[in-house]
Amino acid sequence: MQQEIQPKELAKPAPYALGIKVDNYVWLAGQTAVDDQDQPVGLGDPKAQAEAIFRRIGILLKEAGATPRDVVFLRTYTTDMRYQPLIREVRAKFFGGHRPASTSVQVVALARPEFLMEIEIEVAIGSGSPS
Repeated sequence: MQQEIQPKELAKPAPYALGIKVDNYVWLAGQTAVDDQDQPVGLGDPKAQAEAIFRRIGILLKEAGATPRDVVFLRTYTTDMRYQPLIREVRAKFFGGHRPASTSVQVVALARPEFLMEIEIEVAIGSGSPS
C-alpha cells in the first residue's frame, strides 16, 4: 500500500507529495532550500542551502520511519559543479560515514531562480547497518 510522507512541520507542496512509501521503500521528492513555510533560505550560499536540504531530508526520513543509514541512493542537481565540495562536506556530516550510491548533475536551472541545488533520495528501510 502506498503512503504519502508529509510531516506536519513542513509545508505541503502542490501538486506532488514530499515522499512516497511503499512497503519498506521510500522515494523523497527533490528537496530544495526552503524553510518550513516553503520560503527560500540560504540565498546565494551553497553550504547554507545544502544544510537546509539535509535538515529537511532528516525530517522526512524520520516521518517515514527511516534513518540516514537506510538511504541507498541520492541524486544531486546543482546549477554549478563548483558547489560540490560544500555539498559533500554537509552530506558527509549528515551520513556520518554511511556512503550511499549517488549521482551529481549540473543543470541550467531549477524550479526557482534562488535554488542552487536540489537533492532527491531513495531509501530501503532496514537496509542500513546499525548506528
